[in-house]
Amino acid sequence: MAKKEKKIVYYSDYLHDDFAVNKIKTKKVKEDYKYINNNIFFKMFSWFIRYIIAVPILTLVTYFYNGTKIYNKKVLKQVKHKGYFLYANHTQTLDPCAHVVRINPSKYTCIIASHDAFSINKFITFLVKSLGTIPVPNTPKMYNSYLKAMSYHINKKHRVLLYPEKHIWPYYNKIRDFTADTFRYPVLNNAPIITATTCYKKVKLFKRPRIKIYLDGPFYPNLNLAYRDAVNDLKNVALEAMKNRANVEWNYEYIIYKKK
Repeated sequence: MAKKEKKIVYYSDYLHDDFAVNKIKTKKVKEDYKYINNNIFFKMFSWFIRYIIAVPILTLVTYFYNGTKIYNKKVLKQVKHKGYFLYANHTQTLDPCAHVVRINPSKYTCIIASHDAFSINKFITFLVKSLGTIPVPNTPKMYNSYLKAMSYHINKKHRVLLYPEKHIWPYYNKIRDFTADTFRYPVLNNAPIITATTCYKKVKLFKRPRIKIYLDGPFYPNLNLAYRDAVNDLKNVALEAMKNRANVEWNYEYIIYKKK
């Protein structure tokens, strides 16, 4: 039997092309979105959904569906009693599930997501809110509330999960260069960051490669630099750490990406 050829995907814009497999019609979140919800009933329901339902189910899904394993978790001990930002490459629709429930399931994680996550229907929107997801802002008013929410979660010693690549490239086994804009938040809050790099390993028993996520850090902002320099410096530190992890011989290219 002839060996099946690998799928080839062509891209034109390294920073903006998105290959997420969905047909969601994006709706903009309202400008008065409540980034911090301290309603006691909402918080109780969120706790139940997150820890009683989501964590057990998603742990099993991520383990058996693609064999997700987390490595170098010892770095988390250094930020055990701190709020921190978690930066990861975006290569799976289930990335937020794996990064939240497998890396540090007992700690609250705020997930930064596009407006797609809030555009499916009202029930799904309520669920993603309950699981800690908040939308990226698209107006100055939203941005101010967004920044306050970042500081709120860091001060509460929560984790904030971001995808600096912004768009999903399924099974991409390299690190796409990304802008420095998301690294403003750790600098503004003088908070550490951890990087989570997804790599892929081919095994004989499964068609799809297994997922290996490597943690690195913590890395701290260099506050001796000017603000913009500190932001760029932290971005470069994170990018180098993730590229070093991805640059291993066994990181399997399941889908080939080629520039048009």
